[in-house]
Order: sequence, then structure tokens, then C-alpha cells
Amino acid sequence: MDDLNHAPTRRDLDVLDILTEGRRLVATGWCQGAMAKDAHGRATEASSPEAVAFDPVGAIERAVLNLLEGDRSTLIQNYYKGFYALAWGLHTHSRLSAWNDDPMRRHAEVLERFDLALVRRTRPMPHAPRAAA
Repeated sequence: MDDLNHAPTRRDLDVLDILTEGRRLVATGWCQGAMAKDAHGRATEASSPEAVAFDPVGAIERAVLNLLEGDRSTLIQNYYKGFYALAWGLHTHSRLSAWNDDPMRRHAEVLERFDLALVRRTRPMPHAPRAAA
């Protein structure tokens, strides 16, 4: 059978794992003005082996790649799970990037955003009451 006759393997990551790994990456190295930077402060792709510092968006992308061990077949669906959990209240990549890139932003605030996203995901979500039939 050729590749067209195989259904892709679905690999869903837990959003808590994505956020935890993303937070670990930002705790190790945080940057502004690019999704990722190398050891010389130059912008690079978040997936690059040279990337050592990440903004929140780049950290989520790299976290997913790390957890999938480089397999890109389910990168997008897993990326968006992590992104939307982290970007809650900001809603878009550009707003999250602008928030991160604010010259007054501090590393601790970015880590706090990850912490808040983790707390939101671990709290039981209340269910809406059912309407009487």
C-alpha cells in the first residue's frame, strides 16, 4: 500500500503537557522580537536546533515538536490546543506577540501567563445548568 492509502496516525497531546514544556522552554530562555533566538541573539525558527530562547508562541511550537519527537504530522492541531490555552483573553498570535514584545514586559510575567494557563486547565470547568424539557 502506498502512503495515500494509510490514514495518518492521530496523536493528541495533553494540553497540560504542552503548556508545561512551553513554560520550561521559556524559563530556560526567553526572548522578545522573534519566536525564537539563537545563542547570539539572532532570530531563528522555533524548530531550529540552534534556538535557545523563545517567545510564548515559539515556545508552544517547540514544546509540541519536542513532545512529538519531531513528528510534524499532528503539529498544527496540537499547537493550537496549547496556543489557545495560553492566549486566553488575547485571542490571536499578533496580540500575544505584541503582549510579549512590550518593552515593559518582564520574564516573570511571561512565566506567570503560563502558570495561569496551567491553573485554568487543571480546574474543573463548571457545566451550564440544563434547561427543563
